[in-house]
Amino acid sequence: MREEADVVLVGLGAAGGIAAHVLTSAGLTVHAVEAGEWLRNEDFRADEINGSFYDNIRGQKFRRETPNWVHPDGSTQRATASPIGQMVNAVGGSSLHFAGWSRRFQADDFRARSNTIDAYGARAVSEDCTIADWPVGYDELEPYYTKTENLIGVSGVAHHVAGLGPADAGNPFEGVRAGQYPLPPMRPFAFGERFADAAKSLGYHPYPPPVAILSDDFDGRPGCSYCGWCLGQACRYGSKSSTLVTAIPKAFATGRLVIHSNKRVTRVLVDGDRAVGVRYVDAEGHESMIEARTVMLGAYTFENIRLLFLSRDGRHPDGLGNRYGQLGRNFICRQAIEVSGFFPGEDLQLVDGPAGQAMCVDDLNGDNFDHRGLGFVRGGTVAVENELTPIRAAKTLPPWIPRWGREYKKFLLRHWSAIGGLRAMPEALPYRGNALEVDWSSKEDGPLGLPRLAVRYSMRDNERRMRAFLAERMLELTREMGAAASWRGDLGFNVLSAHDVGGARMGRDPVTSVVDEFGRVHDVVDLYVLGGATFPTATGINPTLTIQALAWRTAEHVAGGK
Repeated sequence: MREEADVVLVGLGAAGGIAAHVLTSAGLTVHAVEAGEWLRNEDFRADEINGSFYDNIRGQKFRRETPNWVHPDGSTQRATASPIGQMVNAVGGSSLHFAGWSRRFQADDFRARSNTIDAYGARAVSEDCTIADWPVGYDELEPYYTKTENLIGVSGVAHHVAGLGPADAGNPFEGVRAGQYPLPPMRPFAFGERFADAAKSLGYHPYPPPVAILSDDFDGRPGCSYCGWCLGQACRYGSKSSTLVTAIPKAFATGRLVIHSNKRVTRVLVDGDRAVGVRYVDAEGHESMIEARTVMLGAYTFENIRLLFLSRDGRHPDGLGNRYGQLGRNFICRQAIEVSGFFPGEDLQLVDGPAGQAMCVDDLNGDNFDHRGLGFVRGGTVAVENELTPIRAAKTLPPWIPRWGREYKKFLLRHWSAIGGLRAMPEALPYRGNALEVDWSSKEDGPLGLPRLAVRYSMRDNERRMRAFLAERMLELTREMGAAASWRGDLGFNVLSAHDVGGARMGRDPVTSVVDEFGRVHDVVDLYVLGGATFPTATGINPTLTIQALAWRTAEHVAGGK
């Protein structure tokens, strides 16, 4: 079967949903091909086992495709999946299951290389580090941050609105905003207020992070009920501002969006140096083709990169966008670290709301503190979150308590609600040798048997020192909060996370990047890449809102050229 569209979108998630809205609003016809299902609010349930997107209901595809991990010693093994499922595979994508944090990157994040060298000298960046400035800056993205926040409904408190000057509330490290958030922040919670008091006493500047969760009714959707089933779960009420209930319905209502769910794109079709469509396979194995003037890849980082490799042809023998050997390079994996505190005899009440109900500090993020003499550059966010679910509570125990048996059960019954955790989101830098590639000899377990990705990755000294530094600051915070005992989690490293970025770096020079500042592949006309794969750096801030702002900017660029 052969179909036609102005634009074909591969993946209809956090990025693809925004792009579909912008493109259809401009009058373009869009066909979106999504590997997962098109679900409704009533399909979701509050269930850690059977309702979790991470491990049990929408992660099956990714588990069949888990990349191989090539160790620095040259050995290869199947990578261990992160507790967070990377490819959600459903209409709405990662915006269904994430905690909702929707923070803008700091202005400094877009010039991390230049600012680091200016502050600490060229030797502060190791020879094997490939950190680069972005080809866009905060000021260029600010209008698209604002458009996205106002479309989906983000709850937060602004620190510096243009024309008003800095306020006492909000994040003092954020860039200047065009206006207030469309909704006020989530209501405070006791453990967050305790963290805020401790942070202030140590000289930090706590604030509730902006989140894509409705603090009040908005655009026909109800405000959050604070049910406490959110992280890893899709919202049953539509209060989480996923693209499933925001951008996609608006795009669909135009009559110009066609959604092909439960279908898998296997190849980008190219005529010479121009993208002309995609080939996809449905659940029954039938192959079809969509011809389009523009192709946009909006899947997760791993699938976007794999598709570019798999779409090789005689003119592009090493994959699309790989004329100068840059495809897959500059890959970055960033994983959180945790510290826990024991508050015996207390009920911390962490079951009374979503993880988006949080309190954080950016004083240790980016270059917001003096790095001289520390042995590393950059940093990360430190925060506390609500939402303690039963299985998670059963696994969050002091190191001196056994993990099974009578003592385990006794402790859990008495103290399950007396343990509170802090989480840091450390920035990781890109390095030579850390890359994604296709292992043509290893096939996935799924019905198509496509080649697996291989991840070449190792942690470097900068990240080890950064993670240890942040862990020590978190231990200080738990002690200031009154914990009787505190301990840090494993500072080890895996090669998969929820924030895998890079591999199709954006830049103005085709010799050192894969796509330009709008996400267009340098050596293929009308082929665009959306999502974290294009990021030059990872930053210490979760990527979703920046992914969506970039998708809006790219879609607007495409629509303006048609």
